[in-house]
Amino acid sequence: MYSASNRNGGASVLSEPLSIPRRPAPRSGTRIASVAVSNSDEALSQAQVLERLGLSGDEFAERIFSRSGVERRHVNLSEDFLARTLQGRTEQIEQELLAYSIEAVDRLQIDPRRIGTVISASLYSLGCPTIAHRLVEHFEMDPTTDKYHITGVGCASGVPLMRLAAQAMHEHPEKHALVVAADSMSGTLMSATEDDPKAKTVGSAIFGDGCAAALLSEDPRCDGPVILASQVHQIGGTLDIVSMDMTSGDSYLHLARELPDLAGAGLPAVVGGFLRRHQLERTDIDHWIVHPGGRRIIENVQAALELTRDDLATSWHALAEHGNVGTPSILYVLKDTIERYEPEPGERALMVTIGPGVSVGMMLVGW
Repeated sequence: MYSASNRNGGASVLSEPLSIPRRPAPRSGTRIASVAVSNSDEALSQAQVLERLGLSGDEFAERIFSRSGVERRHVNLSEDFLARTLQGRTEQIEQELLAYSIEAVDRLQIDPRRIGTVISASLYSLGCPTIAHRLVEHFEMDPTTDKYHITGVGCASGVPLMRLAAQAMHEHPEKHALVVAADSMSGTLMSATEDDPKAKTVGSAIFGDGCAAALLSEDPRCDGPVILASQVHQIGGTLDIVSMDMTSGDSYLHLARELPDLAGAGLPAVVGGFLRRHQLERTDIDHWIVHPGGRRIIENVQAALELTRDDLATSWHALAEHGNVGTPSILYVLKDTIERYEPEPGERALMVTIGPGVSVGMMLVGW
């Protein structure tokens, strides 16, 4: 269905080909030095979310929720919050995202003087100035620090954010880059109404709030994997598959039913082509870091790449404990993979992100 070329209207952004050693650990290049996450204090069970959204007793909703793969998630579903529109929630959301971002960055224990670039991202933003600007101010960074904010990329953000940060570091390689991804998916959750489309209910079953921060460095003394190669591919003719429905005050994130099938159908060719371009095969990948976008997303990727449930254990765990937290999702899986498996020198991982566009991102990293 799609390939690394521009056939069928697809668009690819490719890293330059390079020959990757079969096993020795890379010590030079842009490194993901550390990753941290931040969540709200309250996590709700699926039964609690059903009740607060007015979906308890709805046969379709209860079936979707029970089969979603989500056990609990951090969401704000207070009565006051639900009574407001997406626009009416903006001030509170922006304040919460900044607080979570500061907490995540604090956990990285960065030296603000060493930061040359800050890139923040969220699925949507109605606030101004951006999270990146506010972080530069809060941490008293150099006022000439490069700062950018990306919206609309959502679950596919992980790979392009790392690519952009790595590219920005060429301007000042002696400094680090800070990537902060934060989403209030609660902002897209609305109380149930009689005429709700099924797509709204499906989104209500999986989305949660979250924030993650990553420090990128070219200092070989830093821990963490080196970014070896990356590619971002957009599937032609799929712009309406993931979209914000804001036709009324009842805004929500629309996910088309065919999204998981689209994501999985051409994945073997794209992943295989990407790896072969760098003289690797799927068997050379030690760890799979796959977007925890929902049960069907993970299942389709698992089947398409002939992986086992154990291969994607960290993705399943992220989905169960946090739901789909949008923009920072893949960083939750990366952090858990590093902590759970403690990769050895010479091991490799492939990050796979799937999100609006529909875009598929792949990033090869090595220890």
